[in-house]
Order: sequence, then structure tokens, then C-alpha cells
Amino acid sequence: MKKFILFVSILFFYGCEKVINIETEYSNERVVIDASLFKNIKEDFANAIVKVSKTAPYFSENNTVIEDAVVFIKTKNGNIKLNFNTEKKYYTNTIDYINFEENYELLINYKEQNYYSFEKIIQIPEIESVTFGTRKSLQKDEVELLITFTDPAGIGNYYLWKFGPKGIDNKYDYLTSRDTYIEGNKFTFSFFIDKNEYFKYDDIIITELSGITKECYDYLNILTSQAGAQSGRPFSSANAIIKGNIINQSNPEKFPLGYYRVSEFDYFSLSKLDAPDGVFD
Repeated sequence: MKKFILFVSILFFYGCEKVINIETEYSNERVVIDASLFKNIKEDFANAIVKVSKTAPYFSENNTVIEDAVVFIKTKNGNIKLNFNTEKKYYTNTIDYINFEENYELLINYKEQNYYSFEKIIQIPEIESVTFGTRKSLQKDEVELLITFTDPAGIGNYYLWKFGPKGIDNKYDYLTSRDTYIEGNKFTFSFFIDKNEYFKYDDIIITELSGITKECYDYLNILTSQAGAQSGRPFSSANAIIKGNIINQSNPEKFPLGYYRVSEFDYFSLSKLDAPDGVFD
């Protein structure tokens, strides 16, 4: 008899299952612009990549990518129109004109709103070496990387380091740094990375260095703090609106979210096979 009552109860609760649609109030839609112009330190051209989208309610599953904006990079040598890549969902083009003394202006027009920003190309030092270290982390699943570079003298430099496997899920760890205590010196610093997540397929790990302005340095640190320092990734969703360096010339109060970065970059590749014995045991 007890078994019968239990069976009836399960059928009753199963039959009462109902989908509830939650309607959330949302009225503060903004344009989001993630823009970069990066020049490989060993090459004489740059690549511009601009992602344009809209904010959306938390539960929305709609595509927010904006495909019909008009995007330009303006230089003293002329305007370069960025074309939308339908596969990668961003605007892009090659910039052949390189001048470290002038501004590279970003211009975006979308629905009669003009978005604008400008930056100079930040020059950086090369990465001299990246090797596996032998120190143990408090987290047993982490492995040490030792990165060496020489900071240029006489300049207050700010850096963004990126660590991650090439072509695997686009997951990266980020580290912002400044040269307060290393100005003009050769320096080796230690960084720990999750070996199970980033080396599980014998991946090639990329260590990438780019330059950032003090304003970008402050922006990324605030963004990381707002996002709860999500595993060191500063490009997660924030709890509050943070103003970047892109303005809305048509309606200044309706400024976009996001940032425009212009810099040289250098990278160093490291394989699991380069590790000394015992690191991955």
C-alpha cells in the first residue's frame, strides 16, 4: 500500500510541471564596442578588429551583433573602411600606414549615432624568453611560467599580458602590469597557469605582450574588480556601467560600453614538450 501511494504522488508532481516565463524590465540598451588595432612588433602593418553589438537583458537569447554599422580607421594617409566578416562577426581590415607619432582615429556610425575615439600606437619591448619554472603552486594543478623582457628606460610603461592555448575555446588568462619598480631594467617574473585546462591536448601556449595606456590600465583593473576577478580575466561582465575611451559625438550621455586599444604586440610560443621532467607528472 505504501508503495502505491508513493507512485501516485510522483505522477501527481510530474503532471503539474509548468514552464514559467520571467519577464524582466529592460530599458537601458547601449552599444558595445570592443575595438583594437594591433601591430606585430616584427611586421610593418597592423590589423584592425572591431566588434560592435548591443547590450541585452540577462535572459535574452537574441543575437546582439550589429552587422550594419559603418566603421572606419582614419589616418593622415587616408581613411580605411573596415569590412564585416560574417563568419567571425566583426569588422576588420589591414592598416599599411604605420606612424608612431600620430593618432589612429576610430569612427563608427550606427543609426545616426557617431562613435569616436583615438589612440597612438604604443611601442613595446620584445619578449626575450618564456620557460617553465620549477616552483610549486599552492594549487596543485598549476605550472609556473618564467617570462623575461627588458623595460625601456625613461618611459612610464603599462602592459597587458595574455596567456592561453592557441585556438582552444578562446580562453585566456590576463595580467596587467606597470614598470614602477623595474623601469629601464631586464626583468623576469613568474606566472602560474592551470596545466590541466591549458595543456590537456598538448596545446601550444601563447604568451602575448601588448602595451596599454594608464587610462586603459585603470579601466581593466576596475573591470576586473567589478567582475569579481573571474580567474584573472578582465573581459567578463561587470556589475556596473564603466565608461571607456569611446564617446558618442551625437549624444554624449548615451556613450557606448567598451574600449579602443592601439598597440604593438609580441608573442612567445611554448609547448608541453619544452617542460623539464616532472612538471606534468
